This record gives sequence, structure tokens and C-alpha cells, in this order.
Amino acid sequence: MLEKKRLVIDTSVLINLIASEDITKILTGLSSEILITEPVFRELKKHPKDNSDCGLLLNSLVEPNLLKPVKILADTLELYLDLTTELGDGEASVIAYTVTQNHCVVVIDEKKARRICQERFNLSLIFCTIDLFQNYFFTINPNEQEFKQLLFNAVKIGRMRILKAEHEIWVKKVLGAELIKQCHSLKQRSR
Repeated sequence: MLEKKRLVIDTSVLINLIASEDITKILTGLSSEILITEPVFRELKKHPKDNSDCGLLLNSLVEPNLLKPVKILADTLELYLDLTTELGDGEASVIAYTVTQNHCVVVIDEKKARRICQERFNLSLIFCTIDLFQNYFFTINPNEQEFKQLLFNAVKIGRMRILKAEHEIWVKKVLGAELIKQCHSLKQRSR
């Protein structure tokens, strides 16, 4: 599914991966190139768990090429600026970069941004954070308890959005009833 793709990730996706408490493990387990636009890099200032500065963490992920920063160049700038009238800077940059560059796939969780990808740009392949977690889980076959903790942290601390019913079923199966009780975003959806 995600193999050998160039994935352009939004800020909320990055927040969820950081909230997992082991973004390095997840990014290392993905066989895709993970691109991060300058606006996404700038948007993420504070760690979702303790509000500490995220600069050092992000730079530590760039150094071994786990995250690859990309610039918004002239061919992307006009579309990016147009999209900022409807979306945040991170979302706008991710969509603009994906639409104007070849062989890129957007990874975004916000419903409005996803709708714009489909309706305005006819992007048929749009991933979300849970797709990254599932790809990691099924490709790496990690220790179940360790993975459960990673996923729990992303849902609870990162407030990861679960967009599709089949994703929610899988997340609830992995986490189990006791951990789900602690995840406000899941409890609200299950009512």
C-alpha cells in the first residue's frame, strides 16, 4: 500500500507520530520517503505531550533522512497561497506540493482538506495517519504490547483522528476496551 511512495505529511500527522513517543521507530519501519514542507516544519513548535520545543527532535529526524524537508518553490507558490484562503499553512502547503510535484501522495487527516484534495484536484490516493500505523504494524510485525502503546499515545496524546469506520474498528481491536476508555476522541465517536 505505502511501499516506495513519496509521502507528503501534514502537521497533524506529524503531531500524531511524535505523540506516539517513538516516531523514529515508525519512520524507520516505513519503506516510503517522508516529505515535510517548510510550513509544516514551522507550524510544529511544541511537543504534544509536554509542550517542549520540537526543533531538536525534528532536526534529529532530518539528519538520518527519516524526514526530508522540501521547499515551496515558484511553481507551487501560487497554488499554496490560493489554498491558504481556505486552509491552514501546513495543509495548504502539503496539498500544493503534492499537486504540483510528480509521484507524491498526500497524508492528511482533516476532513475539509481531504475533501478539497478529492473534489478540486481529483486526488484518488489520500492517506491518513492511521494508514501509516497500519503499514508499520503489518510490515514490521512489531511486539504487540509496544505497538499498542505507540497507537494509544497517538490517539490519546496526539488526539489522532480516526476517519474511517474500518480504521476505528481496527484501532479499538488493537487497543482494547480499557485503553479506549481513556481516549476521548474514540469515546465521543462510539456514542
